[in-house]
Amino acid sequence: MLSEALMGVSAQTLAPAEVIVIDDCSEQPLAQATAVPAGLAVRFVRNPQNLGPGASVVRGIRESRGDLLSTLNHDDVWEPRFLERLDGALEQYPQAGFAFCDHGIMLADGRHDERRSHEQSARFGRLGLQTGLLTGERLYRAALLDKAVAASSFALVRRAALDLELIAAGADTWDYCVAVGACRFGDCAVYLDERLGWYRISPTMLSTTWVDPAKQVQLARAKTTSLMVILLSAQLASVHPEVRRRLGLDIRHALVAALRTRDPRSLATVTARILAGARDARRLVR
Repeated sequence: MLSEALMGVSAQTLAPAEVIVIDDCSEQPLAQATAVPAGLAVRFVRNPQNLGPGASVVRGIRESRGDLLSTLNHDDVWEPRFLERLDGALEQYPQAGFAFCDHGIMLADGRHDERRSHEQSARFGRLGLQTGLLTGERLYRAALLDKAVAASSFALVRRAALDLELIAAGADTWDYCVAVGACRFGDCAVYLDERLGWYRISPTMLSTTWVDPAKQVQLARAKTTSLMVILLSAQLASVHPEVRRRLGLDIRHALVAALRTRDPRSLATVTARILAGARDARRLVR
C-alpha cells in the first residue's frame, strides 16, 4: 500500500519539492521493503524505536523544509491534481492557513466504492460545502464539529499553522489536532469541492482498533486534550457549547469502556488519563 501511495505522489501534475517516509521502527526497514516509483526522490527516515502516529508525523514535519506540507497516510492515494489544485487554492487565498478537499472511499483491494464515498462526504459535512474560502464560525463548525477535514491526507497546510506539540499530544488522533491547531492559528481556510484522493478502508486502518475498550481507555488522554484546547481558546468560543457537550460524552464513553475491560484498574487509569489530558491542554494553550 505504501508503494501505491508513492505512485500517486509520483503522478502529481505539480511535483512535490520533497517526499519523506517515516519508518516507525517497522520489523523490516521500509527502505528495503518498498518499491519506489522510478524518478521519485524519497528520503526514508527510520525511528530508533516505535513512537506512534502523532510523534512520527511531528518528526516528518521537522525533517521537512517546505512551507506547505501534507501528511499522506501509507494506505491512502492522491489523484494526480491534488497538489496542483490545493497549492493553487492557497496561492489564490494567501490569508488561508490550509486548504482541503473532498475524497472518496476505496476498499482494501483498491476498488472505489461510490456509495460509501457519498456517505462519508455526507457524514463529515462536505456535501454542504462549496468551493471557496471558509472563515470564522463557518470554518470552526466545518473543521472542528463536522470534522470535514476528516483525514489530513487530503489537506495542504502552511507550516506556520501547524502546532507540533498539539499534534504529538494527539497520538492516534493526531489528524484532528492538525485541524484544531490550524483553526487556532487563523480563521481562514479554503475548501475545494473536488474528489482529489482516496481513503482506504481496510483491516490495517488505525481506527479499526478504536472499538477495543482498552484502546478507548488509552485514547482518553488525547481526546480530552484536543477538546480542552478548543475550550481554552477564546477565538473558538462559537463552538464551545457543542464541544463542551462532546467532551462530556467522550468522558462518559471512556468510563464505560474502562468498565468493559473488566480490569479493576481501568477506572483509575482512564480517570488519570482524562486529568492528564486536561493538564496537557492547559500547558499547550499557555
